[in-house]
Amino acid sequence: MHNSLLSILPPHKLKAVETALQQTFGTSTVEAIELMTRGLSPALVYKIQVNGQAYILRLVMAINELIDPAREYACLRAAADAGIAPAVLYADANAAVSICRFIAGPPIWVGLPEKDVQLKSIAEKVKAIHALPLFPPLINFLEGMTHFRDRFLEMNMFPESATAEHFAHFDQIKSIYPINEELVSSHNDLNPANILFDGERIWLIDWEASFKNDRYVDLAIVALYFAANEQHIDTFLTAYFGETPTALQKAKFYLMRQVVFLYYGTIFLRMAAEMKETHDQDMKVPTLLEVKKMMSKGEVNLGSYKGKILYGKMLMQEALTEMKRPAFEQALSLLN
Repeated sequence: MHNSLLSILPPHKLKAVETALQQTFGTSTVEAIELMTRGLSPALVYKIQVNGQAYILRLVMAINELIDPAREYACLRAAADAGIAPAVLYADANAAVSICRFIAGPPIWVGLPEKDVQLKSIAEKVKAIHALPLFPPLINFLEGMTHFRDRFLEMNMFPESATAEHFAHFDQIKSIYPINEELVSSHNDLNPANILFDGERIWLIDWEASFKNDRYVDLAIVALYFAANEQHIDTFLTAYFGETPTALQKAKFYLMRQVVFLYYGTIFLRMAAEMKETHDQDMKVPTLLEVKKMMSKGEVNLGSYKGKILYGKMLMQEALTEMKRPAFEQALSLLN
């Protein structure tokens, strides 16, 4: 009777899920199932209940040059073994199906509202990821950003002149940034939806984008979502490095932050382009802090076309604003 609950799953995944449930729990019966998918990944994520306990069932729906269950599960298991990710009960790369322990608790900004505590706690978790044995490789992140830029430009959303200055500055970064100098195991998508708090400790989920990468990618992504000002950034970086960051460390962080702005900016704009054919050509939008305030009031929905194009434009604008500052040239000169 309860197996009928699995009818909400994609039909071609049903047999693989039943196998996963049988091997993990000795039954393919679930007592409850709820679609939990959120964020940018095409994977389907479900909260399931088996034998009175809650778990996360994750189905990888698209395998391509960037999404590889074998790499994802290797990273996930390493993080779980280190107590960074929830326990892994099942992970079959061929079936692209995994089952993990469900983490219950408030969002991190609710569970850890004190900003310094929040930033220091996240910094310790990022440091723990970066201390793991090196994850499998995937791509040179700057080459990956070049690919995202080219894909974005091919969509012709805006005149090429609208983003020419943004990407000219990116080419400056790419030409001098030592991308292979500080490679670590990297999560690469530490947005608030992937950082859970169970009331006692932080857990990190969704390891789909994980691979061996430059350490400053994770640091810049955390800062994008959690740091509202320079003081927050200083608190976070000092906690991560265990001391006041050096001028060189600050320069690497500053430059990678602009790359991350462009990276997420092109992603959100491309997603918007998939939802609508014509777009407002005005690239001037509210600032990052203003958009964050709008989001906290529920005025921006990133699942909508309007939310995606606003957020994408804002990130592009934020990068350009920063790359026009004297600090940008100073950072480049430190690395050159």
